[in-house]
Amino acid sequence: MDTKIAERYRREFPIAEKYIYLDHAGVAPVSIRVMNAIDGFLGESAEGAAFHYPRWAQRVAGVRKLCAQLVNADADEIAFIKSTSNGLSLVAEGINWQSGDNVLFYEKDFPSNIFPWINLKSKGVEARAIPANGGRILIEDIERLMDGRTRLISVSSVQYSTGFRIDLRRLGALCRKSGILLCVDAIQSLGILPMDVRELNIDFLAADAHKWLLGPEGIGVFFCRKELVQAMRPPLVGWKSVRNEFDFDHPVLRLKDNAQRFEEGSQNLMGIFGLGAAIELLFEVGIKNIEKRVLDLGDRIIGEAGKRDFGIMTPIDREERGGNITIAGGFDPAAVRDALRERGIMVNVRGGGLRLSPHFYNTREDINAVFKNLDSIYPQ
Repeated sequence: MDTKIAERYRREFPIAEKYIYLDHAGVAPVSIRVMNAIDGFLGESAEGAAFHYPRWAQRVAGVRKLCAQLVNADADEIAFIKSTSNGLSLVAEGINWQSGDNVLFYEKDFPSNIFPWINLKSKGVEARAIPANGGRILIEDIERLMDGRTRLISVSSVQYSTGFRIDLRRLGALCRKSGILLCVDAIQSLGILPMDVRELNIDFLAADAHKWLLGPEGIGVFFCRKELVQAMRPPLVGWKSVRNEFDFDHPVLRLKDNAQRFEEGSQNLMGIFGLGAAIELLFEVGIKNIEKRVLDLGDRIIGEAGKRDFGIMTPIDREERGGNITIAGGFDPAAVRDALRERGIMVNVRGGGLRLSPHFYNTREDINAVFKNLDSIYPQ
């Protein structure tokens, strides 16, 4: 990405004027555009309220199309959710499991992608843990755990602690060949890495907005492949779950035949409009441009860490990592994190190391400043 373009979009993020922010794998700042989208909705709500509902409904439909475009899905395969945990739970509780079925998950994944599967024990479903193999998830380990009763495999596209990026193309092909459903927690990649649910044979995908999508908290994207929707039973059902949602006087429980059956009640309009503005900005910059920029900044982090003989817990190969880079050394990562925050630098600690996660508007100077300050906190 051209430096001038990065500088131009950096002005979209007021936080960059005061801080060096490198925790987009945690909670990201929103842009001026997102703030304006939310403020605009609040203004309309204050001065006109329900008079604006027809326009709001059109706007919601437009954002749904943006979300579909982001993952190469159809709009009727997209539902708005409140969190990634919400989306993963929709899958776990919506499948018609049979006693003796099993599901595979990664043993070192974020808890949101562990608990829903362990919780299926009461239904007679066995949750099998894919082992951590040198910080990686090996397809061969998955194959060894699969059998004729494996119904679903759930993985994160990028691991939150190490930044490892799984080969979804290979895994998706394996699942489709074996008749196994594939569920992807995409919160650590959606917004910086291209995602194509068709090409990768993904059946379910969930990601909320407050990380790499640069959107607000409390809103997210859920994809359910249209061929599977009718067989999925929403664990929560409300007035918007049904086909004739506005026929309040004649309630008939006929679930919608698309992913909107998972939207049981009134929508988070503030969140949806903020998410829409965030995705529009990402599309304007270009997801492939963002990917290159973020991986380039990751290369710089890895290079600076290598100069200091720090351990690098993230794969070096660009094809095997996302945007978060975790490093370790003789220092206490929590103490270093706290010291950097006192200096206006936001990083985090995950997996026993110091995690840095830059986005496209960050600069080489941001990375240099982190290591310059780290050198003064932890002299070599």
